[in-house]
Amino acid sequence: MQHIFAADIGGTNARFARFACKNGRMSLENVKWSATSSLANADDMVETMSTLLGVGPAAGDALAVALAGSVHGLTGHLTNGNLQLDLSDAVEHYGFCRCVLLNDFVAEAYATLSEVGGHARHLYGPKEPGYATAPRAVVGAGTGLGAASLHWSNAPCGGFSGAAGQGNGGWVAVPSEAGHAPFPFDAGEEQEYQQELSRTLNRKCVSVEDVLSGRGLVRLHAFLTGRQEDAATVGQEALGHSTETLQWYARFWGRFCRSWIYTTLCTGGLWIAGGIAARNPLCVTCSEFASELTRDMTLPDLFAHVPIWLSATTESGLWGAAYAVQDNMITYAV
Repeated sequence: MQHIFAADIGGTNARFARFACKNGRMSLENVKWSATSSLANADDMVETMSTLLGVGPAAGDALAVALAGSVHGLTGHLTNGNLQLDLSDAVEHYGFCRCVLLNDFVAEAYATLSEVGGHARHLYGPKEPGYATAPRAVVGAGTGLGAASLHWSNAPCGGFSGAAGQGNGGWVAVPSEAGHAPFPFDAGEEQEYQQELSRTLNRKCVSVEDVLSGRGLVRLHAFLTGRQEDAATVGQEALGHSTETLQWYARFWGRFCRSWIYTTLCTGGLWIAGGIAARNPLCVTCSEFASELTRDMTLPDLFAHVPIWLSATTESGLWGAAYAVQDNMITYAV
């Protein structure tokens, strides 16, 4: 039996958990949340985790941290925040046997292989991929927006850093910066919204994250209604039933998912994660999303073979991080 401490650090919330792992099967023992703003460095993170979970590092064999930001080996920084992490001496300093630092959506990609990936809500397409090692992809929005993919390699250890599995191959998680790609607006009213965003953000290129993140949802609602409210309020008031905000936001989500399917060829499945969709599932289950997802398809056979799932838990990143640091996993590095 081994015990794994896991952390999933987002722009707003930091989640901490302790897993037990026996014979390759993980079980979640405890999970707690905290505000990311209270964390400045690795010591803060480990101290907060230990306090919230009621056990210190000595009670764990491994530490796995998923960070919503840039990761280089065992160092990284939060994209939408001030947190700087350096876990290069975590094994010696905290007493863990192993330590891994992952981009948060690399962790989300690994989560598709875990228990929570199997329990996700099926939305569209077939319920099973055409073959077990077909590429998988994840997207999700909250404070920011993330996207990654998962590919099988037959090379020993996957042939790439980030491979999960040893011997005759394994899964390779591929991070991306798709959230910073330009968002494709349609003509008409959408062009007016693009121009408004460009003025508000003071830049010509409006990104996918500018449109689909929590901040993007707030801006969209203000553009359509004239009311400036926080993202949680907009979700409660405008994403739970048919409103103009829901129609536009779901259409934008469908468009990005369509693009990400073309990019990743994820016939093994697309998992939609992140707090916004988990708390407001109508934005990816309504007719506007489905219509935009399949609009103007040039490769209908591709979309016919892509299962699409909604991860209804906001704790999937914890599962993915823990999955990646198990005994038979190779630590992820970029």
